[in-house]
Amino acid sequence: MGMGAREHHRADHAPYIAAVRRGIEMRDIRVTPVTITTSGDGRREATLVLRPDASAFAERLPGEAAASWDEDNGWSMLVRLGRLTNQVHKGLGVMPDPEDVAVWAVTLLAHPELTPSYEDHPFRDHRAEDPGFEAQLAWYAPGA
Repeated sequence: MGMGAREHHRADHAPYIAAVRRGIEMRDIRVTPVTITTSGDGRREATLVLRPDASAFAERLPGEAAASWDEDNGWSMLVRLGRLTNQVHKGLGVMPDPEDVAVWAVTLLAHPELTPSYEDHPFRDHRAEDPGFEAQLAWYAPGA
């Protein structure tokens, strides 16, 4: 490593995504598949395909939806109901509590009219060193 070059610690985002998945599955929404990746420019990302159990909800639900997360923009969900497609951004932060994400996902699937899309992202730049964010992400790691 050359003089002045620094390597900063990057926490694994898989444990945070797993915590969100558990919260969603506890609400009768099967999550399959889950894709956890890092983009070519280093941005941590994840996609969870949600398959709600229609018998567990009184409302008409989409057969499938895709919740996506990346470390710059936070959570969004693409929902298809018939020929209509809607993308909703959770907003308010890049890494909300997993339980909050699960409640948001259920509300969005069951009552999309009650769930506004927040377009106030990006919240951060994954290329900038951010020890606070790394510590928050690392908190979800086993044994943390």
